[in-house]
Amino acid sequence: MNTWDFLRKFFVIDMLVNALNRLPPMRTFIMDLIYPESVRFNHPKDKLAYADLGLPEKNIPLITRGSQSYAVPLNKTALKLIDPANITPSLKIGAHEANEMRSLGLEQAKQLIDRKIDKLRKIVRKTTEALSQQSLSGKISYAIREADNSLDVYEVDFTSGKGIKKVPIAKKWNDSGITPGHIVADIGAITSDMQLTSDGTDIVFLCGNDVYAALVNVAAQNKNSDIIKVMTDQVLIGNAKFIICNAMYFDHRTRKNVKAIPAKTVKAIAKDDAFGLAYCALDSFAASHAGLPFFIDTVEEKDPEALKLIAQSRPMPIPNVDAIRDAEVLA
Repeated sequence: MNTWDFLRKFFVIDMLVNALNRLPPMRTFIMDLIYPESVRFNHPKDKLAYADLGLPEKNIPLITRGSQSYAVPLNKTALKLIDPANITPSLKIGAHEANEMRSLGLEQAKQLIDRKIDKLRKIVRKTTEALSQQSLSGKISYAIREADNSLDVYEVDFTSGKGIKKVPIAKKWNDSGITPGHIVADIGAITSDMQLTSDGTDIVFLCGNDVYAALVNVAAQNKNSDIIKVMTDQVLIGNAKFIICNAMYFDHRTRKNVKAIPAKTVKAIAKDDAFGLAYCALDSFAASHAGLPFFIDTVEEKDPEALKLIAQSRPMPIPNVDAIRDAEVLA
């Protein structure tokens, strides 16, 4: 067996799955909270149509016995296809490195290969997390590299230009005289507004450290009463859970980190109401164009000799924008 065949055997699908199972599970904030494993799915097509989005279904009228079935209507005004972009990081195993691996035992070589796979899967996961964070704004607007290496913008707008609906707050939560009662009333207003378009019941309120600090201050003034309780990473107000979200991603256009939750803002999300994350069919013969969360193809290169590892994924987070509300709660 030549060196390239020795290396390639680590990247056949069964060996790749075994390697991924050996590696520790990855955790990222928004994917774990809003797009957990239970709402992720492999999609056999390369594009997403409206019918593929898995948006919430409503209850229907009953029908009398012996009558015709109730035809489920399709929103024919929303049939524009979504074409997910590729996430394709790559790295190389040079001939000198391969020579060193071959001199080791099989288990030691596996450990070195696992580190390569781990690096690529973390890049894919962090990029998918960045798209997931952006999706909660109702719009993905992410840097995409063109064939000439220039950066353009890849955009998917789930709100048709309307943006996430904002709920007005009468008295800001860092104003003097603010009480838990004022905040409870605002929570009621946000929840009531969301119920106009969503029947989700598992609502979380995401906020940054600035809003968390304001809530802690209110709790301190009220001696951490039964109405408002401060925890390590969240504040409970009645049965409403305010979770600190420090998630952020790197914007390759501005070269700055961007927070998932804007300053002064609370983002309410009914996370049980039809959020999904599709892994669309890959542009890969080696993967048989299957929809997979993660795949690695190998290409042999010359001058200098190397085995190029090309990771691939085509994820698309699908937010239910009717189950999201924003509120600017600080002055």
